Amino acid sequence: MLRALLVATALVLAVVLGVAPIAPMVPAPASAPATEFSAERAMRTLAVIAAKPHPTGTAADDEVREYLIHELEALGFEVDVQDATALTDVYAKRWGIPVVAAHVRNIVARRQGKESGPALLLMAHYDSRELAPGASDDGYGTATLLETARALAATPPLRHDVVVLLTEGEEEGLLGARAFLEESPLAHEVGLVLNFEARGDRGPVLMFQTSEQAGALIDVLASVAPHVAATSLSQEVYRRMPNDTDLTPWLRAGYPAMNFANVDGFGRYHQPTDTVANADAATVQHHGSYALALTRAFADREVLVPPATGDQVYFTAGTVFVHYAAREATTLAGLAAGLLGIVLAVGAWRRRLPVGAVLAGAGVSLLAIVAAALVADRASEGALATQQVRDALRKMAVAALVLLGGGVAWAVYAIARRRVRTDYLAVGALLWWAVLAVGTAVALPGVSYLFVWPLMAAGVAWCMRVAVRTLDGEHPAAIAAHLAAAMAAIVLLVPVALQLGVAFGPSVAPVLAGLGALAATAAVPAMKSFGSPRRWIMPTLLIGCALAGIVVPCLVPAYDASSPRPDSLLYVVDADRGAAAWVSFDDSSDVWTEHALAHAERHAIPALLPRSKSDLLQAGASLVPLDPPRIGVLADTHTDRTRSLHLRVTLPTGTEIVELEVPPEAHVTDASVQGKRFGTEPGDGWLDVAFFGPPPSGIDLFLETASTGTVALRIIAQTRGLPAVLAAPFGPRPPDRMPEVIQWSELRASDMTLVTTSFDL
Repeated sequence: MLRALLVATALVLAVVLGVAPIAPMVPAPASAPATEFSAERAMRTLAVIAAKPHPTGTAADDEVREYLIHELEALGFEVDVQDATALTDVYAKRWGIPVVAAHVRNIVARRQGKESGPALLLMAHYDSRELAPGASDDGYGTATLLETARALAATPPLRHDVVVLLTEGEEEGLLGARAFLEESPLAHEVGLVLNFEARGDRGPVLMFQTSEQAGALIDVLASVAPHVAATSLSQEVYRRMPNDTDLTPWLRAGYPAMNFANVDGFGRYHQPTDTVANADAATVQHHGSYALALTRAFADREVLVPPATGDQVYFTAGTVFVHYAAREATTLAGLAAGLLGIVLAVGAWRRRLPVGAVLAGAGVSLLAIVAAALVADRASEGALATQQVRDALRKMAVAALVLLGGGVAWAVYAIARRRVRTDYLAVGALLWWAVLAVGTAVALPGVSYLFVWPLMAAGVAWCMRVAVRTLDGEHPAAIAAHLAAAMAAIVLLVPVALQLGVAFGPSVAPVLAGLGALAATAAVPAMKSFGSPRRWIMPTLLIGCALAGIVVPCLVPAYDASSPRPDSLLYVVDADRGAAAWVSFDDSSDVWTEHALAHAERHAIPALLPRSKSDLLQAGASLVPLDPPRIGVLADTHTDRTRSLHLRVTLPTGTEIVELEVPPEAHVTDASVQGKRFGTEPGDGWLDVAFFGPPPSGIDLFLETASTGTVALRIIAQTRGLPAVLAAPFGPRPPDRMPEVIQWSELRASDMTLVTTSFDL
């Protein structure tokens, strides 16, 4: 019994080490020396930046920009504002949403170095989503770079120029970064880019993405950053995801770069709850520890960018940052697999590891992992898959799914041990570890460490037993060696699973449970310590804890004042018909929206979403006289087969976003807005562009068609807020409710007024 208790304690210790690899940094006070990074000083900046939502092109964003310019100029930086129109159709092609464009103003602050040469670019974006104050996204990055600039200003210039680029329009499609890269001459002087982002409001800051062949950059990171949290796994995963940051255009252009972000607290990402009150000074300090240390390290080198030395495999294990050349991954994987090969060969020769029995063990391992994934997939269904549930409940569910995977796998092994010896099960499981180690080393080197090092440790343990014939699985030395291998697997796999859960939630339940089950396969030799009467203790405990972690969140309120439930309500005016309606994207009305949606019906709304067949809640509303968008024809030229229209679109005062739509019947062959060309959707022929922050004077639209017939143009103008005369009776939302952000479209955010009108030209 004592041995079983010691083994269980060691495994639990491994889980604890895996769950908490990075201790939170202690925020430096405002009294810290001016040459150091102070989170407390940065939080004062953050309070100004994130006082209220400030999306691109709004008056609130203008206020933030003026504040940042003033602060940077006071620090002695040369400050310029790049004023440009930017447009991209990347997301239109990827997801079928409108082409996005905006009038952006980028803040470009430069501190001259002592020598000529390439400059170090520090980048963040200062705009927020339409309803989010943006304390974390990307107030963290902006405040970090401003505080870094303060620390730099307190010391002599570095060898190379340092440029702080604070972009606008990131939330709409990386528009500011694209404009700077495409149009600013300074972009050609940049040698290295460091970008600072956030996908949550707390937790450790991860260096999650680099340029290709960035091994030398990793070496510098490891040598100067005080608290490194990074894994090459995220690099391999992120490069295959559709997600983007402001760094994406730079990477595609071939610039050396590194990307930093925290991802914990995802429930407040892009939400009205992304406020200074919910901000974490420790996370800001971690951002700053990277920014200041790396700026001084890179910008004071004789050569700003170290020569390319290939990619690296890297990861943080506990408090240790490990990194080595990616080309060594195949060597290490081969060595680890070779140790297993020796064990199999000697075991078969001595008739201690029959081939058939080992293959049976491999089959049991595969069954255990698949069973865990299937059970978790069913267990995770429900409201916890949504983003905004209380963070503690979300984390509880994520941890429970990992435990569930381990418990189900252990249960499968407990059953299998009745017919298959534990040693056969253990070696059979290692066959899968060898396949994963070698496969990832060849195809995904950055992922290989997850499998190579546990396999290496397990191979060493088994080779000890092969070398010393008397060292069976019951010997204390053998138990210790196998435990070390199991702990290595747990320490590496568990944090990866939890990080995936934090970023994506229980929706990735099969993956979470699968990783938990895989970690359990590495602990099979430890099962010998749990004899026949006690073989069900561990799976019972694991599954029991997992079920508690899944059931409890379902029994307590998923939302509260700190994590409110989102609801949506828009006021839509159809100027063509002289009618108005309340519209909601919710499944049903709630305690607040029922004032408007008491008699709502569900059907499609062509005036708002002409290309969508989705049914939305709609209820009639009193018509409030609002100015509609207007069209001025500046030029209209015809040929025998084509027609060209030059239009001026004038918008109501306060318009934050305007969407312009032309149906396929117009046969548009060329189009531009504010001089930026774009095309029709390749799938359905619609011309659809959303322009953010349109100038008060209006925007120019040019259309060329392959037909001389009438061109139908629909315009949707969005202004902030609901008509006060209609919304006043609703009163304030309850504390556990907040306006919803429709992630895929800023034009559909709650608490907005839309005016739609159409023209036949």
